[in-house]
Amino acid sequence: MSAEDRVQSERDVRGAVSDFQETAYGNLRAAIANVAIFFGFVGVFGIVVGAADGLRLIPMSVLVLAGLVGAAYYPTRGQWKTTVRLLVASSALVVIGLVGLVLVATVVEP
Repeated sequence: MSAEDRVQSERDVRGAVSDFQETAYGNLRAAIANVAIFFGFVGVFGIVVGAADGLRLIPMSVLVLAGLVGAAYYPTRGQWKTTVRLLVASSALVVIGLVGLVLVATVVEP
């Protein structure tokens, strides 16, 4: 193998790995947004069915907000900074909502 062929093959491998990483991170971002959207649907379902009565209404509302922020990811996929901020916010809201539900179920209403 000549030196030029070796350099070209190294470029090809680096390009393939870069494309793979870009695709993997894009899939991870979409999965994070989809999890937030799922919990948003769970929150809406809990509110509509009536399972979110009393203090459970607050964490369920936070989950609905997390779903809305997660859905806002898709129109802003081209803007990297906005996308990351939305994903961080939706993840934080999901965690806050789930922790709130656990606290309400175990501590406040035993």
